[in-house]
Amino acid sequence: MDSRSGVAEENTVSSKGIRKKVKNSESVALQRYKIDTYNLVDLDKVLNDVYCSCRPVSADYEARKDTLKHINALAFDIYGDSKGGRPVLKAYGSFAMDMFFARSDLDVSINFGDGVSELPRDSKLQILERFGEKLRSLQGEGHVRNVVSILSARVPIVRFLDQRTSVECDLAVDSKESVLNSRIIQIISQIDDRFQKLCLLKIISFSLYYAIKVEYGIDIIEHLSAKDFYGYQICSRYQSGIRKAYHIIKHWAKAHDVNSALRNTLNSISITLLVAHHLQTQDPPILPPFSLLFKDGVDPPNVEKRTQEFLNREKRNKESLGRLFVTFFVKLQSVEFLWRQGLCVSLRSGLWISKRWRRAGVGINVEDFLDVSQNVARVVNDRGAKKIYSSINQTVEELFEFLNGKIDGAHLKDKLFVPQPLVEPPPPPPVPQVEVYHQPPHHNYRCDEFKGHHNKRPRFGNGDHITVRHRHGGEEPIHAADDDSHAIDLPPPPPPFGRVYRIYCDKFGPQNLP
Repeated sequence: MDSRSGVAEENTVSSKGIRKKVKNSESVALQRYKIDTYNLVDLDKVLNDVYCSCRPVSADYEARKDTLKHINALAFDIYGDSKGGRPVLKAYGSFAMDMFFARSDLDVSINFGDGVSELPRDSKLQILERFGEKLRSLQGEGHVRNVVSILSARVPIVRFLDQRTSVECDLAVDSKESVLNSRIIQIISQIDDRFQKLCLLKIISFSLYYAIKVEYGIDIIEHLSAKDFYGYQICSRYQSGIRKAYHIIKHWAKAHDVNSALRNTLNSISITLLVAHHLQTQDPPILPPFSLLFKDGVDPPNVEKRTQEFLNREKRNKESLGRLFVTFFVKLQSVEFLWRQGLCVSLRSGLWISKRWRRAGVGINVEDFLDVSQNVARVVNDRGAKKIYSSINQTVEELFEFLNGKIDGAHLKDKLFVPQPLVEPPPPPPVPQVEVYHQPPHHNYRCDEFKGHHNKRPRFGNGDHITVRHRHGGEEPIHAADDDSHAIDLPPPPPPFGRVYRIYCDKFGPQNLP
């Protein structure tokens, strides 16, 4: 059990109860929005246009394969035919799942051996340092650039840009579980193409948005209108990738920055699994429970063999892409209050379950289908969940504005798939300058017991003079205008003892004696 996100066993009784709550909440939401009364043909067209515009071409596949070859050559230069053997480099993430686009980065795991035991963290850091040093030595030769070592992260990586292919790459060590996870997702996505389409509509854009933001600065998109945005061309090298990619940037997950583990929102694998679970919970289901695919184990050949049984079945669910897209957000919106009650997404069972995670304050719970003790959305805290749901609510509102004819398809694309300008909060008002009177230091005489009275000052008269009252009677006016420094001439203090001095301190405060 992992100390970061360990759990108690699933409560079967609680799971039945929470599924009933989910069903009631979803039913009320679907009836309120009256989704069945809408014609979703136009929405289907908008979504399919966006999907087709972001699919990678053959050159994008070849660029990533070439990048893998370059990293393999790099590993040979570092390790050669060493006694321990060279590492095996395997891709994972969006490219391995075939859910990437032209400007997506490439995730690569540096694996030593085929064993299941994981390398200690110190060993991983040493390996990454060697690759980092080698990559930095190649920067001067023009092969790579932007080499950054991020070694303090939970999963340490070395990031760089391969200038020969223009592909950004993240190198990790011994991420065998991520490699397996990606391969299984890629196999399961073959069951129904709606799974891949929905995932692309919700995941694919962040790496492009990040790449453009890093490459050119955020100001490059802040002043673009929607019309300029679609036709915008930065340079010939990025033309096709950028134009296609920005069409698919999700307003709710990207422009609103809710696809960032660093900011305690959803990572890409969490969104992928939420989509898969949405298809599992349709009536009839579009995807089967993963437990049926894992009957012979989780090795990819066995999973692929089990998957063939579902490929040959006739599609019983005829839901359109548009309806699945709308209901995804509506259903997530309807269960917002249930996450704190232990609501959890289970891909293995294909159901909502009740699961109490050890860490308090978790915003969204998505069970890892390979290791059910892990919550892949564990980084989402209360603040991140509020940000996610703010975007979900806004997206639902915009979808029904389109369905009710208040906006057209072009405006819907702008609202959902174009990053909105970043609005900086106004600067705070200037703080007024206040003159502070600094009392001169004083000696620590017996009069210190009267410190509570030291802030008393002689009273000013009509604004141009003060009046000093002497002990034996009589008053002497002192004009402030007589001295440019506005200093006040006080009578000389008596000796530092006796009743006279105490009265003096009471009137004028302790004074420095000559």
